Amino acid sequence: MTDLLHKFNFKVADASPEYKHRRKIQMIRFFTASAITIFASRFAYKSTISRQYIPTLFQGNHLPPLSYNFTTDAAVAVGTGTLLCGSVSSMVIFGIGWCLDVSNFKEFGWRMKTVFGGYENERKLSKLPMDEESKYIQDSLNDILEGKYDFEEEVETPKK
Repeated sequence: MTDLLHKFNFKVADASPEYKHRRKIQMIRFFTASAITIFASRFAYKSTISRQYIPTLFQGNHLPPLSYNFTTDAAVAVGTGTLLCGSVSSMVIFGIGWCLDVSNFKEFGWRMKTVFGGYENERKLSKLPMDEESKYIQDSLNDILEGKYDFEEEVETPKK
């Protein structure tokens, strides 16, 4: 298999076995969610068709039969809608995870922070000078965390 990947100049041919296993797991999750979505949509289609009211030749089509149960119909609709929503959402989430090479929410956060330039913005913000009020709050919080607080002394706030 690796020879075939080298032949077509794929970068994954030189990847570690852990990386290949991780990508395989991501692919399996996506395809499983896709299969569940297909089965859920087939189930929704069949349940919709089976509940369809088709009158005979001389029956009116504006009145459903008296044996029709609206509560059961509503419960089936809510259940089917929830099943479809969950399966499609999982397919989208696992597909995005597979495309972005993300396996958990922490990695997703890191990836989005990188994509949207969060690290550069943090670096720029850290180089800016801090105003007196923010410095006072930061020093006070650091003192509390280090155990250097004294409730008997009156602390003066900085003047604006």
